[in-house]
Amino acid sequence: MKTFDITLTLSENLPGWPDHDSFELRNVKEIAKGDRCNLCEIKTSTHFGTHIDAPGHYVDGGKKLVDLDLDLLIGKVLVVEVDGDENIKVSDLEGKVPEGTKRLIIKTGNSEFIGDDKFHEEYQAFTPEAMSWLLKKGVKLLGIDYFSIAPFDDLIEPHEIFLGAGDTIALEGVDLRGVKPGEYELICLPVKIAEVYGAPVRAILRK
Repeated sequence: MKTFDITLTLSENLPGWPDHDSFELRNVKEIAKGDRCNLCEIKTSTHFGTHIDAPGHYVDGGKKLVDLDLDLLIGKVLVVEVDGDENIKVSDLEGKVPEGTKRLIIKTGNSEFIGDDKFHEEYQAFTPEAMSWLLKKGVKLLGIDYFSIAPFDDLIEPHEIFLGAGDTIALEGVDLRGVKPGEYELICLPVKIAEVYGAPVRAILRK
């Protein structure tokens, strides 16, 4: 069995969302300076790097992180590659997503720059029509290789459609540079934090 780590490394070089995300790491204690241990603290958004969104991130009254079904975060997943550089339409997905697909991750041209140290506003994401189509196919967990499932200039509607289903999860910021399309086992468990609507995950695929 081969394991693919599709998690971006959290660091100050990793870009965050332009108006609110950043990452700071500070050494609190250091053995080299006479302390009894090495200890760090971090300051960041709960939606930084590779992370999941619960429905409440965009839906008032929606589920919080602690309400999510953990079984949805572990299990068989289909990785599909979409060509081009435009937002993902229904026509891009037809014939690639079988009926009853529960977990789906889309690899796009975003993988060419997901490791960059600057934020790319022109990333590919899903159109509202694609979101509705995927829900009808049975998709409950939807992943993509950049920091949002919705386009930078149309954040609200695609999120409201997909997360508005209530029992869905978005997996964002996955690193698929070494991953080929196909079926895998997904494990993407978040840090358990009270009263939040998302959290960083360590996401892996096993083949």
